Amino acid sequence: MDKKKQSVTRMENPYIKHKTLESIREFKQKRKLKRRMQLIVAAGIMLVLLVGSGLVRNYYTLQQLEDQKVQAQEELESLDLRQEELEYYIGLLEDEEYVAKLARSEYYLTKDNEIVFSFPDDRNPDHTKVTEEGSGVFEDEENESEEQSE
Repeated sequence: MDKKKQSVTRMENPYIKHKTLESIREFKQKRKLKRRMQLIVAAGIMLVLLVGSGLVRNYYTLQQLEDQKVQAQEELESLDLRQEELEYYIGLLEDEEYVAKLARSEYYLTKDNEIVFSFPDDRNPDHTKVTEEGSGVFEDEENESEEQSE
């Protein structure tokens, strides 16, 4: 009684054998089709991941380059301000009166019949005093650039 008896017996004729082989072939074809579909889906997912990872990588690279661009623009603005400042000083150095005042304040040069008294606080000459006498326009620009740098 371990094995149950089959209540239906199979007929052994060519038609039944043909249909059995046909159903086995259909089952194998369906299995192949399933495997092929799984392979196509897996390849599609891999392709999407590959392209997606490239896009994400490019997005992060773009963000870094935009940050570098902003930094470069800030540096360019500061260098433009520095260039304007240097051009201003070049303009001052072309003025003979300014050069004479600068030479007298830094190197203690004198005019004829002039006496120079040196005090301990005079060790570090201040260029701004000489420029203040010449023009107060650049002093405002200088204060603005100092406030921006803070």
